[in-house]
Amino acid sequence: MNVLIVSFWFPPSNVVGAIRVGKLARYLDRRGYGLRVLTTDIGGDRSLPLEIAREQVTCTDYRQGKDRLACMVRLFRRGSAELGAVDELPRTEGHTPRKRLWDSLRHHYHGLRNIPDLRRAWIKTAVPAGRRLIAEWRPDIIFASAPPFTSLIVSSRLSRAFGIPWIADFRDLWVDGPYYSEPGWRRRVDAVLEHGMVRSAAALVTVSPIWAEQLRQRHGKAVEAILNGYAEEDFPEHVPQPGQRARLTIRYTGSIYRGFRDPSALFAAIGLLPDGLRTRVMVEFFGDAGDDVLELARQHRVDDRVTVRPPVPYSRSLELQMTADILLLLQWSDKRDEGNLPGKIFEYLYARRPILFIGYEHGTAARLIRERGAGFVSNVPERICDQLALWIEDKKSDRLNRLDPSVSRGLSRDDQFRKLEHVFAKVLNQRHGATQA
Repeated sequence: MNVLIVSFWFPPSNVVGAIRVGKLARYLDRRGYGLRVLTTDIGGDRSLPLEIAREQVTCTDYRQGKDRLACMVRLFRRGSAELGAVDELPRTEGHTPRKRLWDSLRHHYHGLRNIPDLRRAWIKTAVPAGRRLIAEWRPDIIFASAPPFTSLIVSSRLSRAFGIPWIADFRDLWVDGPYYSEPGWRRRVDAVLEHGMVRSAAALVTVSPIWAEQLRQRHGKAVEAILNGYAEEDFPEHVPQPGQRARLTIRYTGSIYRGFRDPSALFAAIGLLPDGLRTRVMVEFFGDAGDDVLELARQHRVDDRVTVRPPVPYSRSLELQMTADILLLLQWSDKRDEGNLPGKIFEYLYARRPILFIGYEHGTAARLIRERGAGFVSNVPERICDQLALWIEDKKSDRLNRLDPSVSRGLSRDDQFRKLEHVFAKVLNQRHGATQA
């Protein structure tokens, strides 16, 4: 079977969106599938390993369009006489009426210009490149991974042009996404676009059972939950033990989204510890939001207990997870985030270090941690403080052991991708049956 993967993000780009598709490509290649990838060679951190032959990857040019906002600035200034009255409106600290108006105009402008997303310019190069690729090498299935949702548009056009079934992989939801932040009118536009894309797709997959149900309810189509999972071979061959340091080391690897992934409850908990215990805790962040994290730590007066380091290569992040005492997992403490099951949680489970989860306590991720006895779930600083004290004592007494291997059973990427192979087979069987009829 020949499979064409269409994904804006792909290794060696070291971004979260590239990991799932990169591991899928590796899995399919090793299983003997004919494989090609249509992606872009965008700059930035290029440290994520490419685990298939370079010849199997077609990288297209990508240039994000120039921001024409400057034109609007000039128009805005020219019309200042008409808009000058806004200066008479009430002011709030740091937000003048003119600034609020300008921010609103900017928000609507970007909402209008970037449909379906910021990567829309990729369509201009991806579709022609995909046509040339398919003319020389014909896939049986096109597998499109999103976001960005531009990938779905590219795949649906290639599918329609060549009569090849395509599968939509929602790593995040589109219109129903918990972090959807476009203007209100854009939701209606995106809902129409999403419906059009999904209607032409032969199958839908996503990364969470709750998200699968949301997609099913919105589109009335069967959806398969293919979790992100972990790859055992990506971790260090010899399991390193946490260092014999006196302090309890809590680590977080990844991005911080201000307002959505908030470590404030942990910082407040550390502030509640007695002085004798407080100095025995250190929280280490490896990621790209250092200023935000340090500012929150200063607000809680625990900045001496927090360190921030730059992002690290993927293999190094896995090693850091395995040598931590406690692994911090942050999500949005809101019901809208209940279905979010990030790839990081599976890495944490395989690392077998206790997890401190701060986020929506009744969501899929929280339930997985509780059901597998893999850590502690809470948003309450007082409860987190008590748990920190217990972990500090366990660390002192050398009882902070690795979790049982059962915490990650059945959650490997191979386990999950085998389910995807069944989806492939079902799609081709349905296509063969329709052809026979």
